[in-house]
Amino acid sequence: MVSSEVVVRDGKCRRATPRAPTSIDTAIRSAGVARRSPCRIIDISSGGARLRLYEILAPGTSIQIALPGRGLVDASIVWADGREAGCRFEPPIDQATIDLVLAKRNAA
Repeated sequence: MVSSEVVVRDGKCRRATPRAPTSIDTAIRSAGVARRSPCRIIDISSGGARLRLYEILAPGTSIQIALPGRGLVDASIVWADGREAGCRFEPPIDQATIDLVLAKRNAA
């Protein structure tokens, strides 16, 4: 599994919050769809996550993603490249939730 890298240009990072690499399997649900679809969280921050999807979702798609210890969290797809996508949590998640996600990675 490959974690993401952020390239710093002109001394500025394009992300508002740093992402922590992880690799956990979970599920998402698109707005208005009852079934859940599997996905993998590749990296995560309080503001969003990079996902490996098993279906193609377009930017702007509203989703809910299942996070350990938190349940379903509202998010929207910001960018997509094939079966990989970035989502923004709405509202951002807290550090305790990130710690639970990272603990699940370490326990696997």
